[in-house]
Amino acid sequence: MVIHTVGELWHSAAGFEVSFALAPRHATGQFLGVFGLGAGLAEALGPGLLIALCITWGRPGWFVVGAMFALAGLAAPLAVRWAQNHQSARQAHFQVAESASAA
Repeated sequence: MVIHTVGELWHSAAGFEVSFALAPRHATGQFLGVFGLGAGLAEALGPGLLIALCITWGRPGWFVVGAMFALAGLAAPLAVRWAQNHQSARQAHFQVAESASAA
């Protein structure tokens, strides 16, 4: 129960940080809407996927679900790092463009 609680808190903090820190300043609401859509989609499709894998396939299905969670956990930091780099490059591009137009 403690591990699950710590995981939930970590997930909430990470979701908050990703949804706000990576959102472009001019489109925060749109970014948060798409972020929430992803969570809603997971809640809509998750039970059916778990039933199809875990109930239908039994033990191999649980291994597939575990592998999917592990891959998602490993891919998330890479995706966030890519988004941060992309955001930094875009901001640098806009700063150069603003400097050029001001001169």
